[in-house]
Amino acid sequence: MFKKWCLFIFVLILFLTACSNNDSSELAESTADEQAEAPQDFSMANKEDSRANNLQTESAVENDKNANDSSNATETEVANRKIIYNASLTIETSNFTEATKFIEEETLKKGGYIVSSQASQHQEEKTQQGSMTVRIPAKQFQSFLTILDEGNMKVQEKAVSGEDVTEQYVDLTARLEAKEVVEKRLLSFMEKAEKTEDLLKISADLAEVQEEIEQLTGKIKYLENQSDFATIDLYIKENNTSLPSVQNESASTWEKTKEQFKESIQFLVTLVSTIFVFLIGNAPIIVLLLIIFVITIVLLKRRKKKKPDTN
Repeated sequence: MFKKWCLFIFVLILFLTACSNNDSSELAESTADEQAEAPQDFSMANKEDSRANNLQTESAVENDKNANDSSNATETEVANRKIIYNASLTIETSNFTEATKFIEEETLKKGGYIVSSQASQHQEEKTQQGSMTVRIPAKQFQSFLTILDEGNMKVQEKAVSGEDVTEQYVDLTARLEAKEVVEKRLLSFMEKAEKTEDLLKISADLAEVQEEIEQLTGKIKYLENQSDFATIDLYIKENNTSLPSVQNESASTWEKTKEQFKESIQFLVTLVSTIFVFLIGNAPIIVLLLIIFVITIVLLKRRKKKKPDTN
C-alpha cells in the first residue's frame, strides 16, 4: 500500500513538472513573438510618420507654389494695367537754348518724341521763354522727371496725375471680340444666303457691325497709345541773372537819350504835318466859317451903333 502511494506521488510530481515546463516554454515563445513583432510595429510606425512628414512637406511646397503663382499673377495683373500718366512742369533756367536742347536729347534717349515746341523773346529783359509738349514711354516716366529735377534747371511747379483705364480697356476688348464673332457669323450666313432680300439684310447688318468694330478698334488703339506713352507739358522761362557793367549802363543811357530825341522830333514833325493836312484839307470849310464869323461881327457892330441914334 505504501509503495502505491509513493508511486502515485511520484507520478503527480512528474505531471506537475511537465506542466510547469510547458507553461514556461509557452511564456518564452510568447515573449519572443512579442519581441519579434515589436520592431515590425516600430518600423511600421516610423514608415507612417515618414509618410505623414512627406505629405506635410509636399503640402507646404504646394502651398508655397500656389502662393508664388498667386503673387506672380498679381504682379502680372499690375503690370498689364492701363494707366494714363500726365505731368505739367514749370521750369526756370539761366540759358533757354541749353535747357531746350537738354530736354530734346533726354526725350530721344528715353525713346520718346516731341509733340510741339514754341519759343518767344522778351524785348525789355532780353530773355526767352517757351513751352514744350513731349511724350515719354510710361516705363521711363518717373526716371525722366527725376532727370529734370536733378538737372541744371529749377523746377518751380510740378503736377503729376494718373488715370486708370484698365476696366474701360477690358470692356472695349470684350465688346470687340463679341462683334468679331458676330461678323464671322454674318459672313457665313452671307455665303449660304440664296435670296436677294436675305443677302441685302445681312449686308446691312454686316456693314453696321464692321463700323462698330472700327470704332472699338480706334478707341482701343487710343487707350493703348495714351497708356504706353506719358504726356508731359513743360513751360520754360529764362531768368537773366547777369549784371550789366557801368560802361554798358552808360551806353544804354546814351542810346535811350538818342531814341527819346528821335521820338520827340518825330512827334513834332507828325504834329506839324497833321495840322498842315488839316488846314489844307479843310480850307473851304474854314474859309466859309471865317466869312460867316466876319459877317456876324459886322452886323453886331451896326446894331450897336443904331441903338443910340434911335434914342
